[in-house]
Amino acid sequence: MLRLVYYPWITQNVAQQLIADQIGVYARQIEQKLAQAGAADTVQVMPPVDVPQQIQQVADGTADIALMNPLGFVFARNHNSNAEAVAVAKRIIDGQVGIVYFSQLYAHKKTAIRSLAKAAGFSVGFGHAYSTSNFLIPAFMLHQARVHPLLGFERVHFLKGHELVAKAVYEGKVDLGAGHDGVIIDLANQRGYGDAGDVLVQVKRSDPIPSDPIVLTTPDAGRRAALQQAIVDAGNTPEGIEALKIFWGNVQGLAATTSQPYMVLGNALQALKLEQGDVLPPR
Repeated sequence: MLRLVYYPWITQNVAQQLIADQIGVYARQIEQKLAQAGAADTVQVMPPVDVPQQIQQVADGTADIALMNPLGFVFARNHNSNAEAVAVAKRIIDGQVGIVYFSQLYAHKKTAIRSLAKAAGFSVGFGHAYSTSNFLIPAFMLHQARVHPLLGFERVHFLKGHELVAKAVYEGKVDLGAGHDGVIIDLANQRGYGDAGDVLVQVKRSDPIPSDPIVLTTPDAGRRAALQQAIVDAGNTPEGIEALKIFWGNVQGLAATTSQPYMVLGNALQALKLEQGDVLPPR
């Protein structure tokens, strides 16, 4: 039996039961691909746990397959060298399907913020401290602009989610917001925020970030290769693609990958002098 784990905010504005059901659909596709390859096994979808607990599951090997956020994977791999990224989510970015996405810092157009260098002294809203695009990369962008991501602002808020940050910027509760590059569009699609695309302006977009990975913890290279093939193939069947779109933020399929692209996040952590204990809440 293969234990598949995920975190509850793997996508937003979708009911948790629907997320669980659609991950179950994807798990059945993995089982079918394994059976076709003569490596029959069952995939049990475990109850969702928040990122720190998921990292621990991967670190101690109590998860076999993990649908992870990029930073969570980096932390988990630091504890378990057998943790390997084997598949990456394909997303629509700039009208094209690809395996990278972007973070951004954005502001209300009524503020004077039009460059990161001018952001010092205002207020900033991040999401979770252990989010890649909701904290780490925006903080790194500020660092590169010579603005301290924590000490360079009048107020710093951790608002626990892309959507909540966007609403706070829209409503003038914070001046600068951090999030993935589609957060303004997502907000504009919600009732009462239809003009978000006019009200909110992008100040800076990040360099490409590797998209969310699927991680395996098996130490056996042969078994890992077989599972990787099944995981990728399952994510590219019609049923798998439809399930991914629902439970993983409109993901368009999967591509094979390795752990190497995610090491750029470790470089950002080093530049900011951050360790896992700095950004993860106590368990």
